[in-house]
Amino acid sequence: MSTQKPLTAAKLSAGLLCLFTCAALMLQSWISIGWTMRDGMGVAESLWRLTGYFTILTNGLIAVSMGLIATSPKGSKIFPDHALAALAFYITTMGLVYHLLLSGGRNLSGLTLIGDMGVHYAVPTLTFVWWLSFADKREVKFGHAVIWLAWPLLYTSAALLRGRFEDWYPYFFLDVGKYGLERIGLNVLGLGLGFLVMGFLFVALAKGLQHMQPKRP
Repeated sequence: MSTQKPLTAAKLSAGLLCLFTCAALMLQSWISIGWTMRDGMGVAESLWRLTGYFTILTNGLIAVSMGLIATSPKGSKIFPDHALAALAFYITTMGLVYHLLLSGGRNLSGLTLIGDMGVHYAVPTLTFVWWLSFADKREVKFGHAVIWLAWPLLYTSAALLRGRFEDWYPYFFLDVGKYGLERIGLNVLGLGLGFLVMGFLFVALAKGLQHMQPKRP
């Protein structure tokens, strides 16, 4: 019974987080599609444009992962410890990058504000709290911080390649057409170092929290 209660709580909260993330994603997507269609894009092109945003993709990753945790008999054990830490790391870092680099000067209100707050602040915060509360952290190692760079590196490579052919970049710090390849290379290097530092901080936090977890039988 002592192991069943935490498992049930983890699965239930993961299910609620999945539903919340899906709702936030749908609202933000609906708003974004409305903007692009007013600029003359069709529905299919607007949907394709959505797939270019790290925010949308990472929120989608959280929704799918939490849904799997909620529905699997293994609960959070469906993923390795370091994969759960990676999920929290990705979404938390995404929220920080948005807040520090992209949120300034935006005057949002109504549903637009709710959608923005949902995907950029609420989902990262709730995911981080879920990880703190329920994820096992024993197998998280400092080497994982380097491995975790794979997702942002893959995204950045795809965004730059897509921008080369579509002449559209989702974020100003990736806009090769406007700033040039050398400047964007420095931006990517800086972001990569930022992600790496955040990764090490997450591992350090996980190791600190390991001592608070009961020993495995």
